[in-house]
Amino acid sequence: MGDVTSDPSAAAAAPAARSPWLAPVLRAVPAIAAGLIITFTADHSPAVGLTMLAVFGLGSSLVLLVTALRMRAAEPVRGLHRGLSLVAALVGALAVAVLVSGAAGLALLLLLIGGYAVLAGALELVWGIRHRDRSGFARDAVVIGGGTLALALVLAFVGDPVSAVGFFGAYAVMLGVYLAIAGVSLRRGAPAEEGAAS
Repeated sequence: MGDVTSDPSAAAAAPAARSPWLAPVLRAVPAIAAGLIITFTADHSPAVGLTMLAVFGLGSSLVLLVTALRMRAAEPVRGLHRGLSLVAALVGALAVAVLVSGAAGLALLLLLIGGYAVLAGALELVWGIRHRDRSGFARDAVVIGGGTLALALVLAFVGDPVSAVGFFGAYAVMLGVYLAIAGVSLRRGAPAEEGAAS
């Protein structure tokens, strides 16, 4: 009978244990979606940029929140996802508010994308540096955080909506591809880590 009985806590932890590698893959989806839509859209107006920022922000926030809830409390990435979820939700909601108010313009577009890049980039970069010996995702977080901060720097020298929306689209595509690769790498490394631990 001892072989038939299962541990409920172990069964509940199984989905959460998969989240560390699954989380980056799911996080890549809204980024790639927003980036590809921008890439194949001729209209790079501030309204289009804000719409895609809303899609990216709210979609990312939902994915980050769901994956954070699936993780164990001791998982280091959980705190990062919760923080990034708040930043993405705030920027996405503000983008929607600007669109609804009819005040879409270059200044607000740059402010919101730049604000997101600074907050999210700094958060991810600092987290990656602090957790470089505790998480397999730390190195990727440093790269993503640095790249996101670089977006803010680039936007500081942009003076037209076409370039602003284009740079944001390019960033979203590169972010999505990098996250997908990072997730696959974490999954491949998981069996080796489990074998070493046993």
